[in-house]
Amino acid sequence: MDPVLVTGGTGFLGSHLVDLLLDRGHEVVVLDNGSRSSLTTCPDGVHLVNGDVRSPEAWSAVEEAVGPCSLIHHLGAINGTARFDREAAAVIDVAVNGALQAIKAAERWGARLVLASSPEAFGDNPHAMQTDDRSIFTPPGEHLRHSYGASKYLVEVLAEDAVHRGLDVRIARPCNAYGPRASAGENGQVVAMMFERATHGRPLDVHGDGLQTRCFTWVGDVVNGLEMLGRLDEAVDGTGSLAGAAFNFGTTVETSILDLATRIASLTGADVHLEGSGHPGDVKRRRPNPTSTETRLGWRAATSLEEGLQRTWSDLQGVR
Repeated sequence: MDPVLVTGGTGFLGSHLVDLLLDRGHEVVVLDNGSRSSLTTCPDGVHLVNGDVRSPEAWSAVEEAVGPCSLIHHLGAINGTARFDREAAAVIDVAVNGALQAIKAAERWGARLVLASSPEAFGDNPHAMQTDDRSIFTPPGEHLRHSYGASKYLVEVLAEDAVHRGLDVRIARPCNAYGPRASAGENGQVVAMMFERATHGRPLDVHGDGLQTRCFTWVGDVVNGLEMLGRLDEAVDGTGSLAGAAFNFGTTVETSILDLATRIASLTGADVHLEGSGHPGDVKRRRPNPTSTETRLGWRAATSLEEGLQRTWSDLQGVR
């Protein structure tokens, strides 16, 4: 069994995926520069290459360490909603040039490639991810939030271009994944940020009116889907090749940010604080259409928000 490469493998999704791959008996190599996580968290037995996904030398170092990889999960990116408007150039640079390097390596190694995209690739589409038919982006003169979403749209364009050249590339869109190890702080993920504030006895900040909805999906469910997408040769329903197809890994249960805060407050005893101001370009609603993910991969989100929040809170308290 040839090695599997996970870029961003010490981050939130990446670290959970690495654990799953190790459990499945794979030899795993991680390419990460530790920009959002500590490289010391990489599990024993994993080949760790400290490098930037934009750097050809970093990809060469992977090959020198373990030889060609048969499968690449490319998750490395700059994430965190607050950074999209503030660090637009860097967000685009890492997304696009990292994907280009991943594609070049996959072509060189003859590897299957799973490229991580995002529901942000649909921009401000009021029906975002319900029909998967259009991406709509606000003019950048209004805000730079779409540095991330538009760059992920370009990552999907690069994936389709590589498929036209004969490469087996699949597109994964994790949808508002949450759970242990997610980054908190000002650049973090909303569930992790709220739990962090609760842990320190601070109120849970809700931006805007709190009525914007998301479909929060347990990290274990998401990485199960990523593993499936990398492992399966063809669709389970007999529809053939998965190359060039995009899959939404998300529940369809919409939860408002205010409801999320209320649920976390009931678990932790924290207060809820409505801030009034929202993030630039924050869309009001996002609900994925996972139909093809369910039929072609046999994947379905299995963990309720209530269960997932309880498991996250227990993990933070050191309860197993």
